[in-house]
This record gives sequence, C-alpha cells and structure tokens, in this order.
Amino acid sequence: MPDISLRIKQLRDVKKMSQVKFAKALGVSSASISFYESGKRLPDYTFLNALSKVFYVNTNWLITGSGPMFQELQQVDASFLGDTISVPIVGEIAAGEPAEEFFEEPYSLLDLPRALLSFSPPYMVFRVAGDSMAPHVLPGDLVVCSQDWREVDTSGKIMAFRCEDGITLKKLVEDYKRKVTMLVPLNSHYEPMIYSEGDPDIVMIGILDLCIRRYNRG
Repeated sequence: MPDISLRIKQLRDVKKMSQVKFAKALGVSSASISFYESGKRLPDYTFLNALSKVFYVNTNWLITGSGPMFQELQQVDASFLGDTISVPIVGEIAAGEPAEEFFEEPYSLLDLPRALLSFSPPYMVFRVAGDSMAPHVLPGDLVVCSQDWREVDTSGKIMAFRCEDGITLKKLVEDYKRKVTMLVPLNSHYEPMIYSEGDPDIVMIGILDLCIRRYNRG
C-alpha cells in the first residue's frame, strides 16, 4: 500500500484533528496512528473499514490515491427502484478457507433494482464469511453473483468457485504459460490457492456483480 501513510496523515490534517483525537474517534491507540503515519506499520482491514465508516473516506483513494478523498453521495432518479428482481440467497460463501454452505433451496429472497446489476441473470446471493477479500469485501457483506459471464475475460475478476473443499470467493488469475490457475485473496494475510493440470477440479459458479454492506448496525 504505497503512500497510504501519507494519505492517512493528509486525512487527519483535513479533519484538523490531533493524533490523540483521531485515534479516539477510530477506537485505536495514538501510538497506532503514529506507526501508520510513519509507515512503520501497515493498517489492517479493520482500521481501513473504521476510516470508511467514521469519516466516510473513499477506500479507493485511501489505498490507491485515485478518486476523491471522501465518498460522494449522488442524487439518483428514484424511478429505477420500481423495476426489481427477486434474487435467491443460497447460503454463505467463504472468504478464507472454502466451506460447504450451499443449499438446494434458497432460504430467503432479496429484491434488487435491475439497474444496479451489470451482468445477466440468473443470479444468486451469498453472505460472506471470513476476511480474505478485505478491505473490498468484508465479513457479513452480501455478494450478488451472476451465473452468466459470457464474453467476459474472467482473469482478474472476483468469482465464486466450487472446489474440492467447498465454495469460496476469490480473484481468478490465469497463468496460461505455466498452465496454472490461481484463486487469489485480496487480504495479504492469506495465501493464494494454486491449481495446475491434474489437480482436483475447480468450477466457476458465478461472477461478482454487486456487493451490499450494512453500516452502523452493531
């Protein structure tokens, strides 16, 4: 996360807060803020999530430096909310070690505006368990996956997979030269899952289309 330490300090300067006051608002020690700003320690996803929730920071800006510093609320035409589709919530998906939590029948339905969906139906929704895709996908998020990814280059995309141990959510990276398929977590604390020819099959079951997150619910 190059230069993230500078952006944390920049944010604190914009908020005109001391390290002590800044730390208190985020529920961490002032020493942690000092370490983050000096680059002696990289912030974990919990701290990044706290910045997003408390100060409405744009996570993309924080990590990459691109875009505005703060999340922008844009006025939308409410008429698009009327055209909805019922999507089945089919179970939990692991963002960590794969887990078999897939149900033959959905245990709930989620009504979503069609305008929010980019890929084609059919869709299925999973609740995320684990933090291997943090900070972009967090535990408890609902991920809406399309089962239709025709004409999409899936390498580099976040996908839902069924593998030998269950189902999991990871970024797909294809190394065609070495004939290796990697399921890559976004959280650097986790190792990629690497498959080569002759290994147990992995099956793509969906491409991530939409991530839904609740805030301030305790």
